[in-house]
Amino acid sequence: MAVDYRKQYTPEQLVPFWPNEVIRLIVASLFALAIMTVLAVLPVLLDYFGLGDWVEASEPANPHATPEYIRPEWYFLAVYQYLKLAPRELFGVSGKTIGVMSQGVFLLVLILLPVWARRWSHHRPDVLHGSLVTVVIALFVGFTVWAVWPPRPLLMIVLCAALLLFYVLLINERRRIRRVLKRRRGGSA
Repeated sequence: MAVDYRKQYTPEQLVPFWPNEVIRLIVASLFALAIMTVLAVLPVLLDYFGLGDWVEASEPANPHATPEYIRPEWYFLAVYQYLKLAPRELFGVSGKTIGVMSQGVFLLVLILLPVWARRWSHHRPDVLHGSLVTVVIALFVGFTVWAVWPPRPLLMIVLCAALLLFYVLLINERRRIRRVLKRRRGGSA
């Protein structure tokens, strides 16, 4: 059974939700937002008034050099090494922009590959296709190893095992596909 608060409290003790409680919530939210804004702007203001050393006494970060101990996760090492190879500027365009945009083109090709692959899906993969896949995988593994040079033994073992497993699965899958195609043509298995 619901409690009737009008009987339990006097009218002076009851405060209506609208507008009193809503205004309190708005004031509390604006106060919290003001505190966060002051904390975000405080280092800039202290630096403007010459008190920047009071907050941070270390040397500023160099945007052109990454310390050696900072590395991404292992699955981003090849991309990280590729971005480090980009020149600072090429034809008036920043090297970072060229590196990121070229990887965007590569990802677009990977996304559209299943659509393009439908055209030649009924054909047997030729030597060019196998060579291209091998070169892309070798580049990825090479960039990954280069990013952690000198290589750690565990990483090298995992990379070699993953590469070997990939090619074993690829060969096994090709055999299965050939068996299925041979059965469809009416040949014996």
